[in-house]
Amino acid sequence: MKDLLELTVQKALNEGASFCEARFFEERGNSVSIENGIARSLSSGILRGIGIRVIVNDRWGFASTNIPTRQNVEKTLQDAIGGAKSITAQTGEKAKIVEVKPSVDTIIHDVKIKLEDVSPEEKVKRMLEIEGAARNFSDKVKDTFVYYGDVITRVIVCNSFGTLIEEVAPRTRVFCRVIAKEGDNMQDGFEGVGSVAGYEIIENIEVEKFSLKAAKRAVSLLSAHPPPRGAFPIVVDPKVGGLFIHEAFGHNSEGDLVFSGQSIIANRLGQKIASDLVTIIDDPTRRGFGHFIYDHEGTKANPHVLVNNGVLVGFLHSLESVAKIGGKPEGSARAQSHHHPPIVRMSNTYLAPGDLTLEEILEDIDYGVYLAGSQYGYVESQKGQFTCKVEEAWLIEKGELTEHLRDVAISGLTLEALKNVKAVGKDFRMDMPGMCGKSGQSMYVDAGAPHFRIDGIVVGGRR
Repeated sequence: MKDLLELTVQKALNEGASFCEARFFEERGNSVSIENGIARSLSSGILRGIGIRVIVNDRWGFASTNIPTRQNVEKTLQDAIGGAKSITAQTGEKAKIVEVKPSVDTIIHDVKIKLEDVSPEEKVKRMLEIEGAARNFSDKVKDTFVYYGDVITRVIVCNSFGTLIEEVAPRTRVFCRVIAKEGDNMQDGFEGVGSVAGYEIIENIEVEKFSLKAAKRAVSLLSAHPPPRGAFPIVVDPKVGGLFIHEAFGHNSEGDLVFSGQSIIANRLGQKIASDLVTIIDDPTRRGFGHFIYDHEGTKANPHVLVNNGVLVGFLHSLESVAKIGGKPEGSARAQSHHHPPIVRMSNTYLAPGDLTLEEILEDIDYGVYLAGSQYGYVESQKGQFTCKVEEAWLIEKGELTEHLRDVAISGLTLEALKNVKAVGKDFRMDMPGMCGKSGQSMYVDAGAPHFRIDGIVVGGRR
């Protein structure tokens, strides 16, 4: 396969391309879904092919094929070159890319239990055990869902700078959702785990700390109260904090959005944009669901410090965004498959820990809200507005957690919230494995934080 990619790149240069990248992609996946004690689906599949990007006459061309034979790949190259030439006549922005030192490497991630060594029957049996614990917890539990997914992704990147890298990464993920009901009141409990890992991640699950925990939360939320309405000091747990950092800040730091004017921090490099307590890092080298060694342009990944003690110090970059706005390429371009060109993506994004305990963070708050467990969030990057829906919350009264709350959402302005971070804990966790969508592509990411306090956040409530 590597010979075919090298041949393709050379042919592109011979035919007038100033840059060419040929990328082989293969992903073998398996999934199991359990619903109310029944295995609803068991599936497996392979996605495989080659994507080719070229720059011809200062224009990008891209094409892909599912059939990676020499004849098909040659035709795909012609399609990519033809695509670039067809837009040459139109006025528009020139294609730019920064030249980097080539990398030649092969990375195969180690696992303790290989995914291919575990039978589908064993996976189904284990998921039924995990789901059964939640379903049998209480007669108030009405629906239980468990989803298991694993993928082994193999990417080979060859480009005209001389880069030739191969990386094989397994990812395993499982999540459990429990719905409890009493009259018209319906509540959710959720737990998930995932990483670049083999089946050992499933073997290590203890139902008491996983599906049973989700069931207990769903049932306990039935007797929780609606939250107060207004602006309060809030304390967020690592999951809500991770969601906030990913949604509210992470997308704004992506170099392509910065260049296109869709980011609120586009012209703020070197400026103070947050409290001194805020340091935000995106680190693909850290073990997590968003972990990798090389991105899909063949750039070796490094930890990216985005905000350091409140000062904006960097953006996430592809080779293209560095060429357009400056900076350093440190491996932030990924593609969902060979059918997509690489774009700037987050990996493992988090708020760096401080030095306080949770008790110390809470003790100064006379009246506020403690938020735990994220459900979803979204951000309007250009407006700098965020919204997060959380799983559960508690009132904070005179430094103590009191009344249990449900159906809680928060909203605010990103930069205002970052400036109002008043305390950061030392109990850092990163355990929010998931998929992040952008420009029609989904990508593996993770997020985390320690407990931290933000003042003046709007809590949506019914009282």
